[in-house]
Amino acid sequence: MLNINPSLQPKALVFWLHGLGADCHDFGPIVNFLNLPDFEFILPNAPIRPITLNNGMTMRGWYDIESLDFKTIDLKGLEESRMMIEKLIHQSLGSKTNQPKIFMAGFSQGAALSLYINEFSNIQFDGIIALSGYLPKKNELKSISCPIIAIHGQHDDIINKNIAKDSYQLLKDNGNFEFHDYPMGHEVIEDEINLIKKFLLENS
Repeated sequence: MLNINPSLQPKALVFWLHGLGADCHDFGPIVNFLNLPDFEFILPNAPIRPITLNNGMTMRGWYDIESLDFKTIDLKGLEESRMMIEKLIHQSLGSKTNQPKIFMAGFSQGAALSLYINEFSNIQFDGIIALSGYLPKKNELKSISCPIIAIHGQHDDIINKNIAKDSYQLLKDNGNFEFHDYPMGHEVIEDEINLIKKFLLENS
């Protein structure tokens, strides 16, 4: 796990989840580029597990993926990772002397898990940032109350933009949701980072 800007009284806690096959250091440079010293960023590692899409090869993944149409949902893996991140959030909050804002952020599979956690957790988040992701499962019983920003590449060849947009439809129906796309692939660009910073500052 990587902890950036550790503090007893951070303005906000941002839990940042990496993508499939990456690790906690993947987004360290981008977090530093944000230049938000009052925000504490916690970047955990996903468990190592076999990934069906990659012929059963083991790698860091928040849940299993069978194919890039994302029609099959690994609920067991999602739930295991949700409980892992919830435990980390409670532990982190318990070490603070204030009540910081709480954000979830993630890229690709990490974005999908961030959205899933917001749907099925009892934790009240102050914002969700989903980069090049999708909503794996919608909880029909919970209304969306926190701001959500989703950013996607128009030329993403890993998670198709239309698959992502279709999964977000129910979030859009509930309001407090914004979607942005850029002429990029499955990646993060500087304009996107500036938008993330603006979102964090506006909601903290």
